[in-house]
Amino acid sequence: MMNKQLLAVVEVEKVDRVVCQAEGCGHGVYRRIHIVRHEDGGLGVYGSDCFARLFGQLTEKAPQYGSAEGRALTAQERQMLAENTARLIAQFEAEQQALLAQARLRREQQDKVEQVAQARVARLRAEADRRRPPTPAEIARVEREAKSLVREKFGVDPDAPGWRGLVLVEARKLLGR
Repeated sequence: MMNKQLLAVVEVEKVDRVVCQAEGCGHGVYRRIHIVRHEDGGLGVYGSDCFARLFGQLTEKAPQYGSAEGRALTAQERQMLAENTARLIAQFEAEQQALLAQARLRREQQDKVEQVAQARVARLRAEADRRRPPTPAEIARVEREAKSLVREKFGVDPDAPGWRGLVLVEARKLLGR
């Protein structure tokens, strides 16, 4: 069994008022028309006073579709309200789903934009890192390997005077700079 649920608050022009469906009421309602889903799944249309009297526990809750201030209905929507309230609620549901899909798409697009921006920042940082000269600690970390390369490639003693620059070149290559 379903709970009672406030689905929407709507309004129509005074000349297009609808009849409150509260038992024994029958008043014409045009502002703040409350559409309620009953426990049995049926729908009812009520004016503010009858709504508050019959469904007091729902007066503090926001409607599922739209806001508590009410939505002005078009002529076509007013006709649906009078002839087939379920169809009007189905239209409200479809509109809400479309809005949710649009919001989801905007979030996904924003996420993609942020990912692209983060990737660009990472590339720029990596590029800046490659351009900066290596620190003495970084050179010390690869110096043994750099000296070995100088020894193998050029057949010289890398510790001999005049070969330090070549060792630094090989160290930078090893560090990817």
